[in-house]
Amino acid sequence: MLLEVKNLRAKVIEDDKEILKGVNLNIKPGEIHVLMGPNGSGKSTLSNVIMGSPKFEVTDGEVLFEGENILELDTNERAKKGIFLTFQHPQEIEGVKMRQFLINAYRHMHPDEKVSPIELNKRLKKLCEKINLKPEFLDRYVNSGFSGGEKKKVKYYNYSFYNQN
Repeated sequence: MLLEVKNLRAKVIEDDKEILKGVNLNIKPGEIHVLMGPNGSGKSTLSNVIMGSPKFEVTDGEVLFEGENILELDTNERAKKGIFLTFQHPQEIEGVKMRQFLINAYRHMHPDEKVSPIELNKRLKKLCEKINLKPEFLDRYVNSGFSGGEKKKVKYYNYSFYNQN
């Protein structure tokens, strides 16, 4: 199992209000799940709790990622394992090119891996081909002027690039 959420209960720390009341979820590798529900039903809370937001306190249950309970890990440690929370409408970052952003993030997430810039560029181009993005995409500023489809592809692109070895 890739991700298992078992009887997860969590509350908002600020007002002591319980939002998650025994949530269970199992996601196997390669599966895609969609969370749907009315406003206030806990979709964002679940995502934030899995990511480790300090605004919430887990009062019961487990969140297992590849069999490891991640609830005691800091947010950056969860990210290094490949857990991400992305924005529906990501911020544009003028002046920072996608290539620079991705390579710096990759090096931060894989500090012990010695990979030349040439090899990282080859990996970036190969991933562009895989998800049907033109290589010129790498020379654009982060999220600047991206279409809705490009923004969706960037989320997949980032995850795939950071988690390759």
